[in-house]
Amino acid sequence: MTWSDIEFLQKGWIKKTAIILANLMTLGNVSLAILSIVFIFLQVNNYILWFAKILAICGVLDFTDGKLARIGGSKKLAVDVDTIVDAIAFGILPAMFLAYEVSSIHIAVGVITGLVYLLAVWYRLYRFVKRDPLYTLYFTGLPSPFAALVLSCLVVFHETPAWEFIVATLVISGFMISKTPFPSFKGVPSKFDLFWIVSTTIIILCFIFFPFSIMVYPAYFLAAYMVIYLIFSPEYALKLEEKRKSKNS
Repeated sequence: MTWSDIEFLQKGWIKKTAIILANLMTLGNVSLAILSIVFIFLQVNNYILWFAKILAICGVLDFTDGKLARIGGSKKLAVDVDTIVDAIAFGILPAMFLAYEVSSIHIAVGVITGLVYLLAVWYRLYRFVKRDPLYTLYFTGLPSPFAALVLSCLVVFHETPAWEFIVATLVISGFMISKTPFPSFKGVPSKFDLFWIVSTTIIILCFIFFPFSIMVYPAYFLAAYMVIYLIFSPEYALKLEEKRKSKNS
């Protein structure tokens, strides 16, 4: 089932409202990403924790504006514009952060680390635009917003050494450019999908709104959810595809 199959959502005012909200969220997404880049350059107080919070907010906005864009029927926003914003929020921003943090070892190592992450994100997004249909049941490779959430959790755990950022970059980049399937949750969610989406959103919101002193606690829960997603969701994605094929045959 897709959003166009729900009769109530086909009303004109709902579709227009959804498009306006989606545009505002997309604008907010890229604005926050630029703000976080400024924080990194200026090294504002607790800029590392601000980076983690802003990445998490961008992840929520990215998921929500995609849903609203599809409800509004805007394929252009849902694919092209959203992909450009993702390239900034989940590509350039994390890459600059990684380059800055890892440069404590050597500036060349920092630059290479940031470039590896950035190229992996951009390749992942290029492949999405070129290959993934609009309502595909699964992504090919780890979604870049999920990869950004991994970094968000990692920086919250105090005194993360530079070499851990390097290892995390290699692992995350490998998952992004891989052909491993991951559920997209693009269509109208099933009961299981809805439970997963709502529970994950609650944890991320706690991560965002908890003060710096205790935001590490929701980070542990978020990290556990991400491990579950990495381990079990590829098999779930394949089952969804098999179910779709059997229904169409």
